[in-house]
Amino acid sequence: MWSILADLVVGIFDFVLDVLLFRSVRNKRGHRRRSVAEDSFEVARFDFVTLTFIALVSVGLMLILALAFDVPAGWSVGIGLTVGAIWGVWRYAQLVRER
Repeated sequence: MWSILADLVVGIFDFVLDVLLFRSVRNKRGHRRRSVAEDSFEVARFDFVTLTFIALVSVGLMLILALAFDVPAGWSVGIGLTVGAIWGVWRYAQLVRER
């Protein structure tokens, strides 16, 4: 019971920190100021939609490499994680550059 509550509090705290970090990065780059609601929506969409899609594609890539092309499991997981990490960083950079 307490672990669920602790996870909820940590999740909310993490989301608030993500929004504040996103706002500070955009401000330092000289982009126009947006409301907190707009930035919160963009961070939430990135966290829940974009990263979920990237994770599903990475898992699909891992399975295809391991099952269809007989790549060893370690290599397929490594390749899938690398592709997912690079894609996620690229999408976050696009989100920060967005005007």
